[in-house]
Amino acid sequence: MKKMWIVLCVLAMVSLSAWAQTGAPEKAPAPPSVQNVVPPVAAVNHIIKATYINTCLPSCPVFAIGAGAIVPLDAVTTINCPAPIGKTCTITDDAWLELQNTSATTNNPETLELFVDGVLIDGYYDGGGGTPGGFFFDALAEKTAVATTVSRGLHTVQTQTDSLDGANGAAWTATYRVYVP
Repeated sequence: MKKMWIVLCVLAMVSLSAWAQTGAPEKAPAPPSVQNVVPPVAAVNHIIKATYINTCLPSCPVFAIGAGAIVPLDAVTTINCPAPIGKTCTITDDAWLELQNTSATTNNPETLELFVDGVLIDGYYDGGGGTPGGFFFDALAEKTAVATTVSRGLHTVQTQTDSLDGANGAAWTATYRVYVP
């Protein structure tokens, strides 16, 4: 009996020693508190109805983009919104443009702009920069613009660009997609 008591004491000491080295068991972390969060927006299942691809590939001539001058990338394209009566379409424009910075500034922002029916829908700075006065096309502007609540029927779309301080453009693509909810 005395031997058993000694063995139990030794085992208890070993267990306490192991527990002291690893620490007390951890509690599950509390979920992070979220403050000032906008409620999530429910997704809407959109069905793609058409895709229009305008591109200069595979042969893209170099063109000048003067400082502050708006230059169209593609020709005006007529698209159709086939939404049912009383419904609207969503149009997206996935565009990109290869750039050469012709200015002396390092930060030379470039915009890609989506126009629907001649109205600017989205035109924030999307890229640019590159080596000032550089020889290479080492900058890129890319943009996904979205026009919602486009009415049923025919509409025009076009992608245009401008550079804050001047650039040359080369390869580009503008892909328009028409969706109905």
